[in-house]
Amino acid sequence: MRKTYILLLLAALTCFAAPVMAQELAGTLKKIKDTGTITIGHRDSSIPFSYYDDKQNVVGYAIDLCMKVADEVKAELKMPNLKVKLNPVTSSTRIPLIANGTVDIECGSTTNNLERQQQA
Repeated sequence: MRKTYILLLLAALTCFAAPVMAQELAGTLKKIKDTGTITIGHRDSSIPFSYYDDKQNVVGYAIDLCMKVADEVKAELKMPNLKVKLNPVTSSTRIPLIANGTVDIECGSTTNNLERQQQA
């Protein structure tokens, strides 16, 4: 009797766990998967966070962080060939570009406040 109870309990738990694993993507991750591209917003002269080096490559701490996030997104979505697109932003355009979906992520020196949390 006890064995039967344990088997029924395990079967029930398996039924409840299956839908959790099969969750569908939504929001930004769905957009990234559908387009095959993650777009990173970057500043052009916010040293040491994000700026152009002497060869016009985007470098800095913020870009390093964003690239790590992009690597994790590639792994999570199982898309090793996911393209990374860089899109310049300014202090006045970064939040609107995230809000309207032009940019998927921006790692920068942006103050976290209630107004910005409601926008992005």
